[in-house]
Amino acid sequence: MERFLKSGARVKVTIMFRGREMAHTDLGQKILNRLVEDLEGLAVVESAPKQDGRNMIMVIAPDKRAATPAE
Repeated sequence: MERFLKSGARVKVTIMFRGREMAHTDLGQKILNRLVEDLEGLAVVESAPKQDGRNMIMVIAPDKRAATPAE
């Protein structure tokens, strides 16, 4: 994911819930929030996590401030 963000590409993250996992979508939300914290300074959230049926989807874009090369 870091390689895509550093090259300037956006990343779409999808978590698929199966069966009884649908009762614990809050855990999927925590995973996505932790991912955003881990990518702090490298990426920004373009589309907040949202539930789409059995999937939770979020789009992350490269941070423009971090993408500018230091010369």
